[in-house]
Amino acid sequence: MKNGEKLKQSHYNFILNPDGQGYILYNSLSGAIIAVTEPDELIKVQNILSNELNTYNETDETLKILFDNGILVEEDKNKLEYLQFLYEREVVRNQELSLTLITTRQCNLRCVYCYEKHENLVMSEKIYHSLELYIKESLKNRKYSGVSITLFGGEPFLEYDKVIAFLEKVQNICTKYHASYGVGATSNGALIYPERFEKLYQLGVNYYQITIDGLEETHNMYRKSLDKKGSFQKIIENLKYMNSTDYDFEVTIRTNFNEEVFKRAKEFYQFIAGNFDQRFHVYYEGIKKLGGENDNNLNILNSNEVSETSIDIADYIRKLGIKNDVIDEMTLPFRRVCYATKHNDYIIDYDGSILKCTLSLDDELNKIGTLHNDGTMEIDEVKHSKWVGKKTQLADICKQCKVLPLCYGGRCVNDRVHGGIFECNKELQERELAELIIYNV
Repeated sequence: MKNGEKLKQSHYNFILNPDGQGYILYNSLSGAIIAVTEPDELIKVQNILSNELNTYNETDETLKILFDNGILVEEDKNKLEYLQFLYEREVVRNQELSLTLITTRQCNLRCVYCYEKHENLVMSEKIYHSLELYIKESLKNRKYSGVSITLFGGEPFLEYDKVIAFLEKVQNICTKYHASYGVGATSNGALIYPERFEKLYQLGVNYYQITIDGLEETHNMYRKSLDKKGSFQKIIENLKYMNSTDYDFEVTIRTNFNEEVFKRAKEFYQFIAGNFDQRFHVYYEGIKKLGGENDNNLNILNSNEVSETSIDIADYIRKLGIKNDVIDEMTLPFRRVCYATKHNDYIIDYDGSILKCTLSLDDELNKIGTLHNDGTMEIDEVKHSKWVGKKTQLADICKQCKVLPLCYGGRCVNDRVHGGIFECNKELQERELAELIIYNV
C-alpha cells in the first residue's frame, strides 16, 4: 500500500458498539478482532469509519492498523474475487493428506443421542498395512507434503494395540521423508489410561477431543456406560493425569447440551476451570437428532434456543478465563468449511472403504472409493466431485453475506449431495456471529 492510495471499509466488517462507549471491530476475512476503548483513539476510529474513503498514510498508525487487519481495504478490491483466491490458496491447494481412521464401529459407551450402530467391525492389520504403503508411496513421490491423522470410531482406543503399531510405522515413514506428521483423536476418554497417554504422546498424539456432558449426573445419564457404573469419574481421572504432566498437548472438552445440561453449565465450567490448566479448552453444541435410534425421544433445543444458550455459555467461559474453541472454530477464515469438501481429506472405514462424511457411514453416495491391498486408492471421481464441487457453487444469498469467509457457502454439504436445497438464514448467521464476538471480548 502506497501513500495517497484510497481505502474503503471491507464488506466483511462487523462494527460493534455494545455498550455505546467503545468499538469492537471484527473482520471475518482476516479473523482480526480489535477492541477500541481509549477516548482519543475512539474519536479517531469514529472519524475514519464515518468516511466513505480514506487516504492511506503510513505515518498514521491507526490507519495502518486498520489496513493491516483487513478492516480497511484497497478501493478497487473485489470482495468475491479476493475471497475465492484465498479459498483456492488455503483450502483447495493444501497439500497435506488428512486421514480419519474408523478403527472400529464398536464403542464402550451407549450415548443416547449417538447415530452409530455399534457393531463389532474392526480395522484389520491388512488395512493398516495398506495405509502404510499408501502413505509411504505418496510421500516418496511428493504427492503430499505431510500427513494428518485423526483416530475415530466408535471408540478408537478399543483398538489401542493396532493403533499403536500403525502410528509407530507412520511416524518413521514421515521422519524418513521429512514430511509433517500430526495425530489427534476423537474419543470418549474412558480408555486413555495414564500409561496409554504416555505412549500416545511419544507417538505424536497431541490433540484430543473428549466429550463430557456436564457434571456427573447429566453426563452419566446421556453418555451411558455398558457397565451401568457411569463413565464420568474414570474420564476425569484420566484427564487429571494428563493435566499433571508438563507435556505440550491440547484437549478440547466438548459438551453437547440441551436444557437439562445447560441448567448446571455455570457450575460445570467452574469445575473445569478449577481442575484443568490452559491446555484444556472447551467447545459446545446443542444436542442434535442425527438419525440415531433414540431421536424421537431426545429433548433438544431449537435453533434460537441454541443461539441464546450459546451466548450465555460463552459469557461464563470468558469470565472464568477458559479458552473457548468455539471462537476459533466460528470466527477464523475457512474454519467452518466442511472437511468433506476438501480434496485431500479422506475417511478410511474399518474395511478399507474410502468415505467423505462421518455422519453417513453406510450411505452409498458417501463411499467414493476403496483402499486396495497394494496400497493404492481407487477413487470414483464422479462421486468425489459431488462432495467437493458443492462447496464452490455459491448461492446468491452467500455472495452478500458477511459470514461467507468462514464457511464459504455452508458448513455441511451432506444434504446437498443427496439432492437437498441449500437454505441459510443470512440475518440470523450474521447476528449470531456478532453476538459471539461481543460476549468473548
